[in-house]
Amino acid sequence: MTLVVLGANPTVARAADTLPCEVVHLRLTGTADGAAGAPAEGGTDSRSRVHVVDFLDRTALLPFLDEVVRPLGPLAVVSLTELGLEPAALAARHLGVTGLDPDVVRATRDKFRMRQLLEQRVPHLNPAFARGDDADAVAALFARYPSVVAKPVDGFGSNAVALLERLDDLPDDRRTPATLLEQFVEGREYSVEALSANGRHTVVGIAQKGTTAGFVEVSHLMPPPSLDERRQLLVENAVAELLDALGVTDGPSHTEVKLDGDKVVVIETHNRLGGDGIADLVRLTTGLDWRAAALGWPLGTDLPRVAPTAPAAATVFFTAPPGRVTAVADPPAPTHGTLVDWDLSVRPGDEVGALRSSADRLGSATLVAESRSDCLAAVGELTAVPVVVTQRDG
Repeated sequence: MTLVVLGANPTVARAADTLPCEVVHLRLTGTADGAAGAPAEGGTDSRSRVHVVDFLDRTALLPFLDEVVRPLGPLAVVSLTELGLEPAALAARHLGVTGLDPDVVRATRDKFRMRQLLEQRVPHLNPAFARGDDADAVAALFARYPSVVAKPVDGFGSNAVALLERLDDLPDDRRTPATLLEQFVEGREYSVEALSANGRHTVVGIAQKGTTAGFVEVSHLMPPPSLDERRQLLVENAVAELLDALGVTDGPSHTEVKLDGDKVVVIETHNRLGGDGIADLVRLTTGLDWRAAALGWPLGTDLPRVAPTAPAAATVFFTAPPGRVTAVADPPAPTHGTLVDWDLSVRPGDEVGALRSSADRLGSATLVAESRSDCLAAVGELTAVPVVVTQRDG
């Protein structure tokens, strides 16, 4: 069996190495070498091989598939990177192998299309929304709701998301089809990881999210301390409804929802696992290698689990005001949990810019705890520490 994987980073490549099959990595032209565990471009070993192709260019991808990939007899084409999702679906269809319908994948990446489908099929999961170039609908949205969220229709990573209170606050360059506007939804936000098989959806983990006022994610806690069994079932059922409405029948998904009382509203979804180390939280709390499972679903085999590390785990992201870094903290010893990872991307003397997206965060820590409440307390301890101290010059 041969599995074709598009755009794997080193962590995903290592997960692919654990699968009971041969793996062909397609690396995007212009990206750095470094699919750890995979051979160099054009090389092979007993487990995998790597080829470089501009898989974002259909005119380059399709001939490459016919000339290089088809003779290898692939079983399926998959991807866990945002830019690889649609090309993987297109490649699977072109080769006639296992993969997702390109139209379904497009509906998960085009947030306006997703809203249209939900409005037709499961409207109770939708907020009010409008496309940026629909002037009347946009004006009605601002007239009816005190706050409106503007986001790119194909965005991810909290990039270019803004909370607006007045129509006049919407710039002209966002009054286009490339922008989606939505009613701001109250409630607590959760990330839901699920694996689907033949239309049956199994939730493998739910993370409670902490975000800034600008929607940048600064913490994930798994399992979520604020969800009891009944409300967790509400969230799981809503995600199943969403996936059914979009036609997602197989493979991994990462869905963000808000829960206010008993009302669940979908924020967005992706046919991949979540980023920000959420896969590590799944592994720590359940023993499941979520990356391997998300890649290996076409194999139809049960992937082994190891014993969970702890009942609860969390990731905390470091931020600081704009300025020059004057000090960074050493890893602390939380009273209610144990640190298992600590990573800082800045040091004294570095310049820190404004926090506009996930890419502007300054590092992260991962911790485990013996209960959800201890995990929440440990996150509180860690976020109270000024890990990165900055100062404005002049």
